[in-house]
Amino acid sequence: MFAQRAAVTAIGLPILAALFYAPERIFTVGITIIIAIGAAEFIRAIPSRPSLTAVIASAAFAALLAVTLRTLFVPWWSVLGLVGVTALAVSMLLWVDPSVESPTGAWWLAGVLYTGVLGAHWLLTRNLPGGQGWVTVLLLVTFATDTGAYATGRLIGRHILWRSISPTKTWEGFFGGVLAGAIVLTVLPDLLGVSRPWPVIVLLAAVLPLAGIAGDLIESALKRRMGVKDISRLLPGHGGMLDRLDSLLVVGPCLYWILWLTR
Repeated sequence: MFAQRAAVTAIGLPILAALFYAPERIFTVGITIIIAIGAAEFIRAIPSRPSLTAVIASAAFAALLAVTLRTLFVPWWSVLGLVGVTALAVSMLLWVDPSVESPTGAWWLAGVLYTGVLGAHWLLTRNLPGGQGWVTVLLLVTFATDTGAYATGRLIGRHILWRSISPTKTWEGFFGGVLAGAIVLTVLPDLLGVSRPWPVIVLLAAVLPLAGIAGDLIESALKRRMGVKDISRLLPGHGGMLDRLDSLLVVGPCLYWILWLTR
């Protein structure tokens, strides 16, 4: 298992990093494909197990939604409103009594918005001034937070963070991840030539690592509600595409809106 995880990481991380530095059109196509795969995984894993046609249609709709938000003139308040609707749709699935089966339509709406709207923020961030550097910050800060949380939790983790959602995550891992992400975020923008005034960097350092951990917990809660351990088996040793991108889906909107509001 460890060898599989290491091999997929060794191959996948450089490919993802290269995609983030690719010309904008290639970046857009690559991210859109990733969003479509994530949406397909989500819809395929919901309790009612929809047909292949429904899975493909959902993937196409999520990808189209992301590209539309990126390429067409959409007022900022509309995009922010869609983020709010996404949060509401996902929250309703998580808050409902576990003994009550949620309608397939609710799962479908949440899955398409969760992947399409949140994933679109990777494309929107790339379109900002210095966007190539900022999407690299997005990737590496999220990776640092995940790695810091995992390593600290394995080494000294004793106190469970949220037993009902993820009994393997600890408070020690939480603080280790936040610290690792914050350290990387205070250094990386300057190295990439996309630094902002220090109050903005402090705000990003405070928010993004927390957003990354929140994204991981949200995904864990959704999988428990679905009754699955992994979203899919696409990536050996890692689960599915969404299992690897869960943190990025929440960090992306936080990064974009902080940069947009402080531009």
